[in-house]
Amino acid sequence: MTTNEGRIIAESIDPYKTTDPMHRQHHSFNRKRSRLPGQLKIRVRYRKYVTPWFQYLIVAEHEMRRILKGTGWTIRRTFDSKSGAYIAIIEKTRASKQTLPEWGS
Repeated sequence: MTTNEGRIIAESIDPYKTTDPMHRQHHSFNRKRSRLPGQLKIRVRYRKYVTPWFQYLIVAEHEMRRILKGTGWTIRRTFDSKSGAYIAIIEKTRASKQTLPEWGS
């Protein structure tokens, strides 16, 4: 839940900007299972600590725009890097902004 001025700052990396054969093999594996190429199932390890497995999604900018379509959110601006990583500033669309009651009303 956010105010009308709420923003999401998201970081991702374009999974297609790789030359690593293992990455490309994983993309193919995902496509065969009707998944997005950058969909991962990972967990984090540090010494004796391990998180549970969780889903993690990296998407190209065009995929992020498609995912956001119809949600009331849109990418307003991106900041790109040479490595394929980018930052997206995501804001509510005008149509999704609602007038919120005044505090205490």
